[in-house]
Amino acid sequence: MNNNGRLFEFENTFFDNPKPYDFVDVWQIGELSLESGYEMFAHPQACHEICFIISGEGVFYTDDQAFSVKTGDIHYIPRGKVHRITGDKNQNLRFAYFGFEFNERVKPPELHQMVEIFEHPPAYLLRDTGNVRLMIYMLINEMYGKPHFSDIMVEAYIKQILVQVYRLFISEKANIFVPETSKNVISKPIYSVISYIDNHIMEIDKVKSISEKLGYSQCYLSHLFKEKMGMTLQRYLTTKKIETSLNLLSQRKYSITQIAAMLHYESAQSFGKVFKKFMGCTPSEYRSRIGNETTE
Repeated sequence: MNNNGRLFEFENTFFDNPKPYDFVDVWQIGELSLESGYEMFAHPQACHEICFIISGEGVFYTDDQAFSVKTGDIHYIPRGKVHRITGDKNQNLRFAYFGFEFNERVKPPELHQMVEIFEHPPAYLLRDTGNVRLMIYMLINEMYGKPHFSDIMVEAYIKQILVQVYRLFISEKANIFVPETSKNVISKPIYSVISYIDNHIMEIDKVKSISEKLGYSQCYLSHLFKEKMGMTLQRYLTTKKIETSLNLLSQRKYSITQIAAMLHYESAQSFGKVFKKFMGCTPSEYRSRIGNETTE
């Protein structure tokens, strides 16, 4: 059953007593799914808010500015701005939201730079490069399941989300991507790997197939990727597989066994084990939570 156009909502609000996580006070964290054509009334924003569009399309308004949003977009609303939402007439709109304020524990100078950007953003609409989506999902799963040491994980995800959005703001402010021009030509293989994984995730079974396809030795490529990206090539590949699986699970077109096979896992069990490690819940639990109106 829906409630006035709201298909489901998972909400954690702390408006009366914002919850501190180091230098950030959290006002709300949640996820909302709206029927097509739903209109949310205009209201002044009591705190800063980051909205991530999980699926669907619509229009988000900040004061009198209208921003058409789609899956993978981030809409940022600073405190004090008037905010409202209109869903697309032909599809449901689903998004996650995170409301916060910086507090007096903001000490290091680099954090002051972050606060300044969030107080005076260069843009209200950003395009996620993949990192914010995963952190948002993991944050909400921690809030939903509340496993042991949940507060520690929630704080870590909150900080990562803020840093990732800050980086997107900086890129928007620069208004141009400046490619690396170092003489050692290390950027080319790294870019090739990222581009290949992002565009062929359904075709890749293991790291070795990437190196073979791109013509680099597996050892060289793995070492270079870890050195320059700060994570192993295997972890990046797995992260992208899990990110892709979130889309497939939400579409409800395929069984979990089919999704495991599509992403080249040996079995649904091995896929479920990796999924739970990343997301804190099984694929079945995740699918059940995001689609209460039907069962697998």
